[in-house]
Parts: sequence; structure tokens; C-alpha cells
Amino acid sequence: MIIKDELTGIILAGGKSSRMGKDKGLCEFNGKALVSYALETLKPLCGKMIISANHFPEKYKQFGVPVISDEIKNIGPMGGIYTCLKHSTTRHNLVLSCDTPFVGIILLKHLLDHVQNEQVVAPAHHTFLIEPLSAYYATNVLDAIKQSINNNDYKLINLFKGVRFKSVLMDTLQPFNADQSFLNINKPEDLETAEKIISKINE
Repeated sequence: MIIKDELTGIILAGGKSSRMGKDKGLCEFNGKALVSYALETLKPLCGKMIISANHFPEKYKQFGVPVISDEIKNIGPMGGIYTCLKHSTTRHNLVLSCDTPFVGIILLKHLLDHVQNEQVVAPAHHTFLIEPLSAYYATNVLDAIKQSINNNDYKLINLFKGVRFKSVLMDTLQPFNADQSFLNINKPEDLETAEKIISKINE
């Protein structure tokens, strides 16, 4: 069992989204910034927190956790994960994207229950789609990430082929709805969809 003090929460806030027209993590959803949902989900599980943000880092500092920009720019989520793992002082890390507000604590706990000696443990669902941005990463996966970067291969799925990796099927987890849990807020229409989900939950 991984205890709270041994776990760092890494939130990928990324940068400006062209489809949203502004920094995604700072977009308001149901009365608060999207990044707030990731913070609230990770804080009960993680003793330390890091936000990866490449634009407006000063605005992210209002959330009271360290904010770090990518050491290697323009390589997508791998850049944020790599930089934050370098700054992590714990062996274990949970990575969560700021644009999936419905990923909950139950899902992440279920993921952690399956960690043994793997370097990456990621959720999967009935389509066998892997969700690499709601996943566990051991700090010792850094060398493999660096090698991928050196090879100009920035796809996390390709990284997983060369490390100790496990996928955990989430469809048996109750309550769980893959379409809802992993809904990505990428454009204004997605915010509208998410608002409808919230309305149904609150009925």
C-alpha cells in the first residue's frame, strides 16, 4: 500500500488551448477553475502536489502548490510529466490532466491498489483505450522517458512498451462510466456537456 507521504500529485495544466481560446486549466466550470477539480481529487491521496503549466504560471500559483514549466517545450504531455517527475521527491506519483473533472478518488485508489513493481499503471476501459493522463508513474521511469525524448518519440503509448507497465480495466468499478469519467474538456461544447452531467448528478 502506498501511503500519502510517499505520493506526489502531478497536475498537467499544459498551456493555451486553441479550441478553448484561453488557458484550459483556468476555464471556469460549475463555478470554479478546471484545475481545482484535479487538486481536490489528488489532495486526499497525495502528500505533495505539483502543477505543470507553461502559460500564466503566476495565475496558477493562487492554488497554493508549486508551479513548474516544461523543461523541454512543445512535446506535449510527455514534457510536463518528465519535468514534474524530475522535481518529484517521492518514489510514487499520480498524474492527472486538468481537463478531466470527472476522474474521481475512487478510480485513482483502485489504480493504486494494483501497483506492485510497475513503473506505469494506467486505467483502461471496455474499448481497451488506455488513459495515460490519469495514471500512476514511478519516478524511476524518468530514464525511459528521457530516452523517448532523445528519440523524438513523444507518444506515451509507445513509452509504455519499453517499461514495466500495467493497464487496469475500470469497467467493473462501481460506480463507473467511461464516457463520463474520462470526458475531456477541450472546447466550449465540452463544457456544455459537462454542465449537463453536473445537472443530472445534482437532480
